[in-house]
Amino acid sequence: MRMKGILLVIVAIVLCVISYVFLHSNYAGYMMLIFAIAAVVLFMGVGMIITGGSPEKMYEATVKDILVTFDSILIKNNEIPKIDGRNVIFVQSIDDLVDAQLEIRKPICYFKQSESCSFVLLDDKEAYVYIEKLNDDVVSPLEIAIKDEKIKNKNKTDMDAEMLKDIEKTTIVKLSNQKSYKISPVRKKEKPKDEIELLDVI
Repeated sequence: MRMKGILLVIVAIVLCVISYVFLHSNYAGYMMLIFAIAAVVLFMGVGMIITGGSPEKMYEATVKDILVTFDSILIKNNEIPKIDGRNVIFVQSIDDLVDAQLEIRKPICYFKQSESCSFVLLDDKEAYVYIEKLNDDVVSPLEIAIKDEKIKNKNKTDMDAEMLKDIEKTTIVKLSNQKSYKISPVRKKEKPKDEIELLDVI
C-alpha cells in the first residue's frame, strides 16, 4: 500500500512537469486539466503513504471509510449483538452485507473494538455477519460468542439424544427446544424358528 502511494506521488510529479511544459507551448489549454489530475493523484498518493505505514492505520482507515460510507444504515452497539437461536451466515464483504440489508430493510448493528469491528444484520431466523479485522490472527468478541452459542446448542442436542436412547415404551418427551414429541421405540421383528433353521441349513 505504501509503495503504491510512493508511485502515485512520482506520477503526480511527472504530471506537474508535463503541465509546466504545456504552459509554455501551444497546448496551454490542457495545462489546467493535467495540473488538476496531478493534484488529485498527489493527494491519493500522500493518503496511501500515511495510512499504509502500519496495519493499525490501515485497519482504522478501512473501518472509518465503512462507517462514513454506510452511516445511514448503521447503528452503533456498545455490546455484542445478540444472535441467540439464529442461523449465523458469514458474508465475504461489507458490500454483500449491504446488499442483504437492502432486501431485509433493517439496520446493520456494529460493535467496534481496537482490533476488530463486527457488523451484524439481524433477521427473524438469520444473522448475517461481516467482521473487519486488524489481521487474520485476531479473534473478535462476536466470533467467541458464536462459538459459545454453538457449544451450548450442541450440548442440548447431546442431552436430547441421550434422553431418547433408552426409551422402551411409547412416551411423550419435552426436548430442550420446548417442543413435545410422542416417541415409540422401533422393535425388530423376530424371525420364525422354521425360517432360522432353514437359513442355517443352507
